[in-house]
Amino acid sequence: MEFSGRLAAFPVADILQWVHNDRRTGSLVVRRSGCEKRVYFSEGEIVACFSDDAAEFFGQHLLVQGLVDEGRLIQALTRCRNRGELLGTALVELRILDLPTLARALGEHVEDQVCEIFLWKNGIFYFDTEMVPPEQQLPEPLSSAAAALEGSRRADEVARIRRVFVHDQVVLEKGREKPPEPSALDQRILEVVDGRRSLAQLYTEVRGSWFRFLEAAYRLTVESYLEISEVNDIAESHSSELRLADLLIEQVAEEQTVYLRQHLAIPFEALAHYVPVWIRAPGAEEESRTSPSVLEFYGQVDGRATLAELLDPVGSEERSRRLDRLVLQLRRGSLALVPVPVADLDHMAGGASEESGRGPGFWRRVLGGA
Repeated sequence: MEFSGRLAAFPVADILQWVHNDRRTGSLVVRRSGCEKRVYFSEGEIVACFSDDAAEFFGQHLLVQGLVDEGRLIQALTRCRNRGELLGTALVELRILDLPTLARALGEHVEDQVCEIFLWKNGIFYFDTEMVPPEQQLPEPLSSAAAALEGSRRADEVARIRRVFVHDQVVLEKGREKPPEPSALDQRILEVVDGRRSLAQLYTEVRGSWFRFLEAAYRLTVESYLEISEVNDIAESHSSELRLADLLIEQVAEEQTVYLRQHLAIPFEALAHYVPVWIRAPGAEEESRTSPSVLEFYGQVDGRATLAELLDPVGSEERSRRLDRLVLQLRRGSLALVPVPVADLDHMAGGASEESGRGPGFWRRVLGGA
């Protein structure tokens, strides 16, 4: 981890400029409570960006921009799941999008995700040597310098919008007229505005780029197609900013985990049918700095699913991430591997003698009350 810190101390534009000037190759990992982004660079230029926030997934971008409808997207995603293809490949193979349209959409999506970081008030970052395979990179890299300028412009634009939308608890209602030629994003916003939902609640329905959503809602309001009906009190935030010390500890543990996974003394295949069991489930503090997608995965560790069942249904990149998380929890002593599901362990122990200390649930005591 050559370069790390807080976004409050290192502006995103300066970080991108550093990557560009030094012609860095690797990934910039940026985290805040509940979200993580990884921006990938080749020789200082942006070639990919991934977020673990489902609202920012590529499929959602296509829906919001009106490039696909839900039916066609589901068709493509089903093909991805069945064949292990990337979404872009499936869209082209099914002739839902042509290559130029796909390339343009991918570029816009990556730019949106990178520029969204400019709107984060808090967060931490570090630069890593991790790189995505060529098939997951953009056909044409994006200029880091240009992204820095665009991100700064969007941050300035949001500051201007905030003079009207003072915070995310502003409630909108429909105006007297409808826009003559609404864009796909305009239409999605107009469909969910009901005079009761706040900006934050509307976004959970619209999704996609937060900046594009905010910009469109602001424009519709200025043009009187939407009106502000009320301004609620600011909801108390329960999120917590990650501490740099936590980041450093976690990053070292992750690096050790990746090393261990690559140098396992026992082949993974020999453990595939073992069942992970929580000895100490993530507490409130760990949950506050863990992304929703990771927490959702942790919820699948229920004492019934085997390692193979937890890892096989997803793509290779997500499979590696999940395995890293499991090994990390095993190393921390928060997880244990048992040879059969929990219910079977209880059943097997049912006939054991209490005198021997192997009565029902004895395995729970051995594992520290799992």
